[in-house]
Amino acid sequence: MKEHRFSEDMLDCANVMTQFSKNFPSILETQRDKIDKIYDMIESCSAIHVYGKGRSGAIAVCFSLRLSHFDFKPVFFLGDVIKKVIANNDLVFLLSGSGDTSEVIEVAKKARKIGAKVVALTSYTESELARTADLLVLLPGGMEKRKGWSYLEAQLNERPSFYGGGEFEFYSYLFQETLLSAIGSHRGIGGGIIAKTHERDEVLKE
Repeated sequence: MKEHRFSEDMLDCANVMTQFSKNFPSILETQRDKIDKIYDMIESCSAIHVYGKGRSGAIAVCFSLRLSHFDFKPVFFLGDVIKKVIANNDLVFLLSGSGDTSEVIEVAKKARKIGAKVVALTSYTESELARTADLLVLLPGGMEKRKGWSYLEAQLNERPSFYGGGEFEFYSYLFQETLLSAIGSHRGIGGGIIAKTHERDEVLKE
């Protein structure tokens, strides 16, 4: 246990997060053609499905919820009990830092077989998910799992900036929020749409 104030550690970690976020525009700059294709896919698809497992799944839930607020395309998180079956003109976003998460890969293969378009967010071009997807967005920080647990432990120990890893989820969240803001700006959708579609969670008055 360190002797100094906890807030000092918190502020040090905040500075690290800021440095990582400064790298984000350059990550997007190298993939501009892909980003344009993603927007074209969103415009032309019939419905959007989003999926991930674990921490990537948490980002996927947030992504699908935020995207649904625009209310111009049906949006589904594939982990929900109530969800729509993927159809051949749909778009599927899949998140996996390693690109080797079996459940995510299975969704990718089924979606491709049906004829849906698959956009993968992962860190590894040689992963099974990357090879299966129609379009690959590379985001740093994913843990490489295929080399076994000892290698994964080494990766975690080498990345003290994020507790137990987390760069991929950090960049995934930045990506989804940036994408959403860009869609709103490009389509001229005012922020008021969120107020119209957001769940009313205030205390009900009789």
